[in-house]
Amino acid sequence: MTHYIGDVFLWKNWNGSGIQDCVQCDGSSYSIEDFSGLYSVLGYQGSLTDDSTATTFAVPDLTSSAPAGLTPYIVYNGTYPPSPYNFPYYRVVSGPYVGEVDYTTATYPDSGWAFCDGSLVNTSQNTALFSVIGNSFGGNGTKNFALPTIKGAVIAIAGYYPQPG
Repeated sequence: MTHYIGDVFLWKNWNGSGIQDCVQCDGSSYSIEDFSGLYSVLGYQGSLTDDSTATTFAVPDLTSSAPAGLTPYIVYNGTYPPSPYNFPYYRVVSGPYVGEVDYTTATYPDSGWAFCDGSLVNTSQNTALFSVIGNSFGGNGTKNFALPTIKGAVIAIAGYYPQPG
């Protein structure tokens, strides 16, 4: 699995531990020494904290713009993105995480993705996605569950199963 440092995506925090090698985009400050890869990608774009020794930096706070039930994450450990930094063109892994939500302008979703249009989907035919999002967005939780409703977004219905962090 290839992670690109600095990639931001939305995902449901199903057990409180987050996703391995990712931190929430909640404005928290981190040590430059401990998160040097993320700092090297974000440091000049992100906001430094007000400490005079410049030993920390803050990740962006995207929580207020995230749709209900989803948490914004940023990858802090893995592979550096291609240079020059082509932020709109790189992915978290070589394939998406099941339940990852990304924005798109596509007319039709790519294979393994579905529009976040609130549709009900069959639980038995989408067990991996159901294990990640459950019936958080609707449905009865036994025969069906609903996809989130987010205008202009798609959700990965197939891909890598995320590892807890």
